[in-house]
Amino acid sequence: MKGPAFLPTPTCLTSWPPQSRASVVPAGYMIVCGRWLQSVLLALALVACKGAAPSQTSNDVLRVVSMLPNATEILFALGAGPMVVGATRYCDRPDAARLVPRVGGILDISSEAVLAAHPDVVVGSPVVLRGQLAKLLEASGVRILPLVFETASDVEPGIRALGIAVNRLPQADALALSYRNDLSALTNRALREPRVKVLLVVGRNPLVVASRSSYLGDLLVRMGVENVAASMATSYPTWSLEQVIQAAPDVIIDGAVEAGDLVSLMEDAGMQAAREGRMLRIEDPALLRPGPSTGGAALALADRILGVVAAGPTRIHRLQTDE
Repeated sequence: MKGPAFLPTPTCLTSWPPQSRASVVPAGYMIVCGRWLQSVLLALALVACKGAAPSQTSNDVLRVVSMLPNATEILFALGAGPMVVGATRYCDRPDAARLVPRVGGILDISSEAVLAAHPDVVVGSPVVLRGQLAKLLEASGVRILPLVFETASDVEPGIRALGIAVNRLPQADALALSYRNDLSALTNRALREPRVKVLLVVGRNPLVVASRSSYLGDLLVRMGVENVAASMATSYPTWSLEQVIQAAPDVIIDGAVEAGDLVSLMEDAGMQAAREGRMLRIEDPALLRPGPSTGGAALALADRILGVVAAGPTRIHRLQTDE
């Protein structure tokens, strides 16, 4: 064994052990030997520390930027809200998410704002987590977690992926189970013969409806009603009033977020559903995007659909599952 180039190799190491009991090692040599060993051990420790991967000593120190409203809601539901140090301006569920610093919108993300948050993990759609932003994040050693939330079926794997990312797997398993149970309970929840014909409007001007191929259309299919917007070619097609009249829905659901009076529009068009009060106004945003509360909100919608049909001619019904 040789010492470092800047230190002489102690004789005590090159000639140890002594050849006989009569061999005596001078005390000075032992001092040098001890100091040399200290230097070697310190150098080895520094090398080991430098080469070792950083460890997460506490879940609370993890910093997450979420560029998906769905993911932000899930993170808070997992108890990881304090970890979220950046979110989009559309991340509004739960209310505490509104207090998180903003890094942009869905497609107009500010790379500077994301990096300024010093995240350990950045969550976003595959479309956003690519190109220059992805290069900047990777160069900074930030972990990228691309997720998709387009259908009700995307929520459960998203919950698990986020649970793993923020070390909240037990909580993720419990949340995923609750969500799965809600979706299971939704199956044929509003089924009756003949099936209730439903039209779900998501835009008023122009009139945009949710078809069978959309996320909202999928929820209608699950609950056992007939979606009169049966086209599978486009998820959210634009309809004319003539198409609405021809479809003759039993129930019209207003899920549009913009201001406007859909009831008056449908009444003026002569829609029987509007005149007899078989219209539901969605006010719970959990129905409008896939998330951990979607199943419960969809169950409430299914019950209200049956209720408004059974009640006969009434007024417009407001749907708000948290009432």
